[in-house]
Amino acid sequence: MLIRPLFQLTDAIGIWRSFSIGSLFDLMMLDTRQYDRSITDLYWNTDYIHAISDDAGRTLMGSRQENWFYNTLLASNDRGAAWRIIGSQTVFSRINQSAVYGNVNPYNYDQWDGYQANRNRTLHHLSKHNISNNIVISGDSHANWVSDLVADYGSDSPLGVEFAGTAISSPPPAGENNIPDANAESDWFNAHNPELQWNEMLYRGYFEMQITREEVRALFFGLPTILNRNPHEIPLANFTVKRDENQLARPVGGGQAESGSLKDGKIALTYLTNNTETGEWFVTEHGRQVSQSNHTNITSVPASKQILSDSKENGGH
Repeated sequence: MLIRPLFQLTDAIGIWRSFSIGSLFDLMMLDTRQYDRSITDLYWNTDYIHAISDDAGRTLMGSRQENWFYNTLLASNDRGAAWRIIGSQTVFSRINQSAVYGNVNPYNYDQWDGYQANRNRTLHHLSKHNISNNIVISGDSHANWVSDLVADYGSDSPLGVEFAGTAISSPPPAGENNIPDANAESDWFNAHNPELQWNEMLYRGYFEMQITREEVRALFFGLPTILNRNPHEIPLANFTVKRDENQLARPVGGGQAESGSLKDGKIALTYLTNNTETGEWFVTEHGRQVSQSNHTNITSVPASKQILSDSKENGGH
C-alpha cells in the first residue's frame, strides 16, 4: 500500500511513525520489512540465518528506527497513555514451529525469531523502565496467534500481549477445509510454546480491537468462504486484557473458541455464521449454508457468540 515517507530523514525512506489518541493509547507503527534490517531468511540461506539468529549485532529495524522506537515507548509511558499499541509487520512472539519446519531449523527466521537480540533488547527496555500495558499487533504468517509476552521465556514476568492476525485471501498453512489437520497442528503448537495461548490455522479473516482505559478486547472472525464476495463471518474467539495485568485475562478466551487450540480451554466447532448485512445466523459447512436460525431468538446462539454479536451491533471497534 502507498504510505508517505518521513521526509525529515536524510534518506527519505523511513515509514515508521506514531499516533497519540488522547491519553487512551499511543500507536507505534514499525517498519520490520525493509528499512536497514540485517539479512533475512531467503529460504536458500536458512542454515546460515539460524546460526546467526541470536547475534547481538542483528537488527530487524536498523539502529535509527530502533532508537526511535525505544524513545517513543518511554515518552508514551511518561505522558501517562493508558496503552501502547505496537504495530509489527511480522510476528513478535517466539514460536517453535518444528512441526512444520523440522528440528534442524525450528523457527521462522524471517520473523522476530530470526532477530532474537533485537527482540531481547525490546523486552529488556520494557522491563527495565517498567513500561506496561503493551499490545503488539502483527500479521504476515497466514495464521492466527495470541500470546502473552514475558521478559524472560519460561518466567512469570508478563509485559503485554500479542494479537497476530491471519491472511484475508492467501492460503492457510493446513490447506482449505481441513479442520482436523489444522486443529491437530494447532494443538502441537500450543503444547510446545508456553507463551502461546491460542492459535488457529484454517480460517481467513481478521480481528477487531476495542480499547478503553480499563481493558483491551480482541475479537477474531473467520470467513466461511473466500470464493465469492459475501457478508458472512464466523466468530472464532475473543480475548480480554485488563489494564496493568499485562497478560490475557483468565480463563483465556473465556475458556472456549470455535477453532484452533486454546490453552486450558476447549474447542467447540459450531460453524455458526453471521450474515453481517441482515443479522441472521446460520450454520455453514465448507462455506455453504446448511441451516438457518432466527436472529431475533438470540438465546439460540451460544453465549460466546452473543458477546461478539452484541459488540458488532453496538459499533464496537
